[in-house]
Amino acid sequence: MLLFEGVEELDAFGPWETLRFWQELTDREVLVRTASLDGKPVRCSLGLAVTPDGGVDDDPRPDLLIHPGGSGIDHLRYDQAHLARMRSFADTGTLLASVCNGALVLGAAGLLAGLAATSHWSVLDDLAQFPDVEVRTGQRWVDAGHIVTSAGVSAGIDMSLHLVERVEGTARAREVAHVLEYPWDSESGAAE
Repeated sequence: MLLFEGVEELDAFGPWETLRFWQELTDREVLVRTASLDGKPVRCSLGLAVTPDGGVDDDPRPDLLIHPGGSGIDHLRYDQAHLARMRSFADTGTLLASVCNGALVLGAAGLLAGLAATSHWSVLDDLAQFPDVEVRTGQRWVDAGHIVTSAGVSAGIDMSLHLVERVEGTARAREVAHVLEYPWDSESGAAE
């Protein structure tokens, strides 16, 4: 889970907690961790201060990186080093997922070209500005294979449950949703 200055709390910690419950319930080797850009603490968009487990470039490289949204996206979507980092993760096989306006970073990095994607309703017009992005409305998440995007805030939980389903099946995803007391609908998104 990527953390940065201005990250939206629920964008990050809804999916983080979903995946952490999966880590507790599965027999698979799953390690969920948080990472900031430089390994240092961050202040979230509503003021929560968080100390991450490490830096995003620390080894081992993640199999999955979730890029949440928040006010910090206004800077990150223009940060060429960060965009190159996202392209590098994609090029080396990391599954990239975004929550809310985190999709704008993936779009700015050129990673959504030719794909269906979604984001928070308030930035769908911004998302449509990127070349060859098929913007989906009314869907909580869109799975385009190597990139998965979700709508805003709580939709990141739906997307995270979908990711659990994708790796370990519907029964496990429903088990995690039950622990969360979350009314998950596996049909609320789309797999391309």
